[in-house]
Amino acid sequence: MENKTLRKGLVVTSIVLITLSAFLLSYIDARQMMYGSQELVNWIFFTAALAIPFLAILIVLSRYYNSTDTVNDMLAAIGIKYSIFGWFFVFGMRIAVAMMLLFCYNFFVGHYYTIYLLMNAFNVCVVGTVVLFIALRKVPRYRIEKRKLKFGHLLLLIMMMYGLSQVGSLMGLPIHSLLTAIGTIGQEEQSIGELQELLMGSNQYIMVITVGILPAIFEELLFRKFMIDRTIRHGEFISCALSGIMFGLWHGNFQQFFFAFFIGVMFAFVYIRTGNIIYTMIMHCSMNLVTTTVTTQLLSKLLEKLGLDLETGSIDENFFTGEALQQLLPVLLLTFLWLIILAGFQIAGFVMLIVKRKKFKLLPMVGELPRKVLLRSITHSPEMWVFFSFALLLFVHTYLPDYIAFFAGR
Repeated sequence: MENKTLRKGLVVTSIVLITLSAFLLSYIDARQMMYGSQELVNWIFFTAALAIPFLAILIVLSRYYNSTDTVNDMLAAIGIKYSIFGWFFVFGMRIAVAMMLLFCYNFFVGHYYTIYLLMNAFNVCVVGTVVLFIALRKVPRYRIEKRKLKFGHLLLLIMMMYGLSQVGSLMGLPIHSLLTAIGTIGQEEQSIGELQELLMGSNQYIMVITVGILPAIFEELLFRKFMIDRTIRHGEFISCALSGIMFGLWHGNFQQFFFAFFIGVMFAFVYIRTGNIIYTMIMHCSMNLVTTTVTTQLLSKLLEKLGLDLETGSIDENFFTGEALQQLLPVLLLTFLWLIILAGFQIAGFVMLIVKRKKFKLLPMVGELPRKVLLRSITHSPEMWVFFSFALLLFVHTYLPDYIAFFAGR
């Protein structure tokens, strides 16, 4: 009884600390917008004073949750273990950036895009994966039978994946645009957006590795293999649902949430059916390379030809000359052709998904709980809400700083 009361108290404390962290980090970023990067350095010790005791609480909690005997036990274990990964994802990166600004400010600012991508990739792919592997080592896992997937079927799945991603993007982009619109109110020049600015301003080779390839490998380990191997004993439905929900939420913004949720469910299904994580890594890698590297690089070249300033979003007024337009035309045509091909691929994939939808039927398991009960278990698990709170922190951190800065007189 004492352990149960202690656990509940620590879980509630964790959620309260995450809520406080969401507003603290948003406030710090708002001040950074108004007063510069030095604000991150000024708040590093205050952030560490909140984050380090929080990590200790999560480690203590983790010791209590290693069983997957019941659905609630499994959800509690997944929620707490993935929250430890979440701590390193949020606070580890934040403290690392502040330390870089503190000890090598000029070097970091001068190579910001490249260093940030490398640090983020290291934090997720190395630190995060190792931390989660250690945290989950005592949680029972179950081997999924391996089956081969024909090359033609893999190509068809990739096509369907593009269709799903486009539908998800169309659902999330209006919400994201509405929530970020306040950041451009009252500004003579509009930014192209932090994510787009980061990708377009980075070294293309570094971006291929850190955005196109590495996340495809390690996110599949984190949100498919590590997770599904420990949830599949309670059925395919809850494994796919958890994988999709947690993967979508972890992107931390509405621009990416819906399509990440959809393809997360698809990747989970493919892994369950084949037992081979290589297939979903290939699918994930193709998505990242096409949408984040090829498309982004083409758009970057186009904007460069337009004389666009990535920091302000302004176009050089002296651009529109005959010679400049001649240089722009080939890039414009190539970009347009690529986008038309990509759109056709996405439409064909979505149509094929509708045609083949019966192939994606989840198989019931003997003794499996009804789906409504499983969904209710996910939404009513206190330990899962520790993870959900981390994900909501990412959403708050994406949108709230603009509002704070705006109303503070930015």
